[in-house]
Amino acid sequence: MRLRVGIVGGGIAGLAAAHFLARAGHRPVVFEASAQLGGLGTHFEHEGVTLDRFYHVVLDSDAELCALLADLGCAERLVWRETGMGFLVDGALYGFNTPADLLRFRALGVLDRLRTGLGALYITRGKRRALDLDEVPAADWLARLFGPRVFARIWEPLLRAKFGERRGEVPAYWVWNTLNREKHGGTEVKGYPRGGYRGIAEALRAAIVAGGGEVRLASPVAAIDADGGGVTLAGPRGAERFDAAVSTLPLPLLARAARGPLAAAVPLPDLCYQGVVNVVLLLRRRLSPFYWTAVVDERFPFQGVVETTHVIPTDWTGGRHLVYVMNYCGADTETYRRPDALLQRQAVDGLAALYPGFDRGDVEAAYVFRAPHVEPVWTVGYLRRRPAPRVADTRLYLCTTAQAYPRVTAWNTSVALAREAVDALLRDARAAAAPESAVAEEQAAHG
Repeated sequence: MRLRVGIVGGGIAGLAAAHFLARAGHRPVVFEASAQLGGLGTHFEHEGVTLDRFYHVVLDSDAELCALLADLGCAERLVWRETGMGFLVDGALYGFNTPADLLRFRALGVLDRLRTGLGALYITRGKRRALDLDEVPAADWLARLFGPRVFARIWEPLLRAKFGERRGEVPAYWVWNTLNREKHGGTEVKGYPRGGYRGIAEALRAAIVAGGGEVRLASPVAAIDADGGGVTLAGPRGAERFDAAVSTLPLPLLARAARGPLAAAVPLPDLCYQGVVNVVLLLRRRLSPFYWTAVVDERFPFQGVVETTHVIPTDWTGGRHLVYVMNYCGADTETYRRPDALLQRQAVDGLAALYPGFDRGDVEAAYVFRAPHVEPVWTVGYLRRRPAPRVADTRLYLCTTAQAYPRVTAWNTSVALAREAVDALLRDARAAAAPESAVAEEQAAHG
């Protein structure tokens, strides 16, 4: 049986789900509300060069994403670079990557540096199973493991930057998983595809269409109704019936679109979402020696600095160096709503205050981009509340960031969630078809 499946959302999760369905012989129809595919992987143009609105890289540990790129024939487009992390505190910039870097990290005393090194070694190499950490607040676990001084100096500012006032609710399991994804006990290696993330989205669209699917831009879904027999999506062309559907919408947005009995069935675990507002600076010279720098300095009204051209060849950016400064915050906060001109000025002034070699004249341009639902703020014990792929007994399936935990919300996780949703959808479809086949065979046998 060939299924017609609606896909709500044309980010990486929706495109990957549509690709998997098309490869399995089904007919996906992707509904994307905006004029671009890719979700957080959307792009902008600067003097004829396509650049990412938000920073992205591929890790060498991203097995799901790398497998998808190989399937699309895009793996050879990747360039790989060793990268490093910096830590800017008390006006001094430190490397934060090797044991030697830790010994030079004068923001901590000697004994605290030693304890930090042992703690990091335990997380990335000693503790290989961590399900028990789902029930433990990250702040408590990190304070016990590293000591109160290291926690106050390093970990508490990092948790505050990522999760704001709800940082005390985040499970230690998320921290453990994130550190192992980034470091996995070795050197940081990051990759980036020629053609950028726009190229990946376009390759997926081509594969979906070639497989008999459809991709619709500027096609928001205003209403969703679902039952045991199928799903109805109301879009610009009117209401359309599908055998099943996959929603990649953040759960609060799905709840607003749900109609009929589905409205009561959408799972809404107690989650707040962090958005992001970032300033993209196009510089004529390199800013720092690090891909990512965590900043703990009141002169800088942002949480970090990411210089993506430590991975992306400047031949691909028109010779420019790309620096992203960002704040993770709720979409209802003053930080998120600051005017673009103020954010641009704060970014330039902040970099001038922190980096002695920074020249304002090296700023060719600055752009501001926002996204309201980037990542849920996980809460202790979330594994018990994580939504299943299928919504109740309907034919609507979920592929959202609310299911990512304990994995980080990255493209690799989105691809994994897409595969899980499609597997569940096809498994249920086969199970539903089996009794019908048995009845048909019995009727045929009895004439």
